[in-house]
Amino acid sequence: MPRRPTRAPAPAKQSEREPAPAAPAAPSSVRDLILDRTIYLMGKLGTTDVSIRAIAKEAEVNVAAVNYYFSSKEQMLEQMSERFRRGFDGVMQILEDRKTKPEERLRRWAAEVMRYLVEYPGVLALMELQMAAEPRSPFGHELRAGVERAVRLIKATLRELVGADDDSRLAFKLTLLISALAGPFPRDPARPRSPAQRARFLDLLLEHLKQ
Repeated sequence: MPRRPTRAPAPAKQSEREPAPAAPAAPSSVRDLILDRTIYLMGKLGTTDVSIRAIAKEAEVNVAAVNYYFSSKEQMLEQMSERFRRGFDGVMQILEDRKTKPEERLRRWAAEVMRYLVEYPGVLALMELQMAAEPRSPFGHELRAGVERAVRLIKATLRELVGADDDSRLAFKLTLLISALAGPFPRDPARPRSPAQRARFLDLLLEHLKQ
């Protein structure tokens, strides 16, 4: 999952919009900034049907800049899928680090997932729509492949943690973990959990999973 870069100076004037959480990483290019804010905006709206003008406003660049870097919406989606894949691979490598104890792997992975969901509100709805859509876009294909890989890795790590030989029990704990990370219910994007609240939440969740 990609870290959302901080803003770079752009040719368009500052616009009034909902603030997003800050992150320490700086954008490597205007192209990356546009892609990042496109993912944010599509997640917020729950659809890939977002106008170039809306993307330009969110990225604080002009429409000509978006058209310069992306010749079509299809090209943008293809590059979004590649950006997602690179970020997703980085997060999944946390679970593949067998030198780290399973509880710590799950904690670090879950913390990164929760951070991402705070920075990109609504992205779960976007992911669900993209995975269910037929025919799938390149972004939808990447999402499905990524989710299937994630499920395998999470189940293997959970099995290490709880020693569950019962597949039904393991499946229940997997569902509990994923549902908890997607919470709380009802979700209030305007009041996301703070880093300290997320850390405490993970303590309680992992304690419960080990029972």
